[in-house]
Amino acid sequence: MTSSFTRQLRAEKQKGRRRHLILLPLLFLFFQAVWTAWQLSNASPGEIQTGYLLLFHHLPLMNTLLLPMLAAVTASRSCDMELKGDTLKLLYTMQNPSVFFDCKYLAGLRYLLIFTAGQGLLILSSGRLYLFTEPLKWPMLFKHLAVTLLVSAVLLSIQQTLSLLSASQILPLAAGLTGCFLGLFSLFFPAFIARLFIWGYYAAFPVAAMDWERSTRIVRYYEVSFPMAGFLVFLAACTGIYLLCKSITVRKEV
Repeated sequence: MTSSFTRQLRAEKQKGRRRHLILLPLLFLFFQAVWTAWQLSNASPGEIQTGYLLLFHHLPLMNTLLLPMLAAVTASRSCDMELKGDTLKLLYTMQNPSVFFDCKYLAGLRYLLIFTAGQGLLILSSGRLYLFTEPLKWPMLFKHLAVTLLVSAVLLSIQQTLSLLSASQILPLAAGLTGCFLGLFSLFFPAFIARLFIWGYYAAFPVAAMDWERSTRIVRYYEVSFPMAGFLVFLAACTGIYLLCKSITVRKEV
């Protein structure tokens, strides 16, 4: 079983290389780096002083807008070959469908991990380039990256299921694009409604917040207590969502 899993995982990695999937996280990282450079170039001296807090506040918003689409495109590009002809039926007769789902998921998760690590490097390099005067609090960075990866991981499981269940990839890609806007708009909803939209969870576990004084137009960024209990509940829910997606896909008639 272990040998079969290893061979399948290696095969999925080879497929990703042929489809140049590594370009996807790099492209999204480049866009985010350009946006970050623009944001910091126009920041006031006070905002530069608390530059790490500024990024910890703004990057979750950018992730909400970008990463649902990254998960959708990654899953779609990873699954499109298996949907041509009877390829999926052939694969299911030659190997365990459960192993196939797990390996394809792990292969796709690697690109989201690359993006998350790249965002961590972006935060560190921004601090050096723009000379942030505040010290970086490493626990805040790790919590931010953990939320980024976990939310992206659960979205990938949903998008992979949609891709494997759809004859055309238009529907999964449309779902990813819709998720981008739903996640962004959910930030303006009451909390009990916003919890229904998993695409907006990038900003549901903040490590920094912002105050804006209307009269003076002064913006202040500050650290907030991380909702660890809620994060652990979400982690358990993500595990359940993954198992549910896997069960639905494996039971599909091919």
